[in-house]
Amino acid sequence: MSHSVGPSTGGTSGAGPGRSEPGAASILDVVKVLGRLLPKQLKDEAQLAKMELTEKAKTIGKGAAFVVVGLVFLLLATIALVGAAIAGLAQVMPAWLAALLLAVLFLVVLAVAALIGVSTIKKALPLVPRKAVFGVKYDLGVVKEGSAYTEGRVQREEQLARERKEQEKREAAQDPARQKPPAPTEEQLRHRLKLRREHLKTLRDDVQGRVQTIQSTTKGFVDRTSHTVKTTPRDVKGLLATGGSAGSGGPGLGERWQPLTVLAVAGSAFVVLLRKLFR
Repeated sequence: MSHSVGPSTGGTSGAGPGRSEPGAASILDVVKVLGRLLPKQLKDEAQLAKMELTEKAKTIGKGAAFVVVGLVFLLLATIALVGAAIAGLAQVMPAWLAALLLAVLFLVVLAVAALIGVSTIKKALPLVPRKAVFGVKYDLGVVKEGSAYTEGRVQREEQLARERKEQEKREAAQDPARQKPPAPTEEQLRHRLKLRREHLKTLRDDVQGRVQTIQSTTKGFVDRTSHTVKTTPRDVKGLLATGGSAGSGGPGLGERWQPLTVLAVAGSAFVVLLRKLFR
């Protein structure tokens, strides 16, 4: 094969990225290489898009920082208003008592809001339709085993599945070979995409050249076969006529052998054409 995919970049082999010689590899091999390159290319494109989105997220984060600064000043304004409220209440009671009452009020509101929020979030977590999933598993078990499949069995199977998943996570954390390799940088991704894109261009041009070569070869072969099919029956008929002049069965024999000869020539041409296509 004239091109080979590298382990990480999918680049060309030592032969260079240039155009391969015609006939050096079959179209099936080229299609296999394309099938290996395209998923890698799409994966790297998605990773590059992720990096671009990360850059946009950083920009959005800068804008969010200014929003946070505005919220800080809003908080300061609220504190000033609270101070004004304390000063107002200090006209009818001691200042420290007014501040203490407002602080207790704020703490009560904060505690109530926090409790309600935490309880609401716990009810929603995890974000999985547990009842629906449980019902589907139960129904599938009933379809397979009938009344022998119970709700308790579904619960036990789910518990075993959770324990198995946790065990796999612990094993993956302890096994360095199963850990993910470090993510490539943006520069590495762009370089890899460029090399693979050039490889894809070369393969595409190679396929187009091979198709044109096969078309021209097939056309010439079909023309020669058509000429042979047209001339062979006349030659055979002449031979049979010459040989059949000695007996009365000559013309009948020629008429029987003529279609068989055409069929044999056409079959041979078809076999040779298939060999050229798959070579």
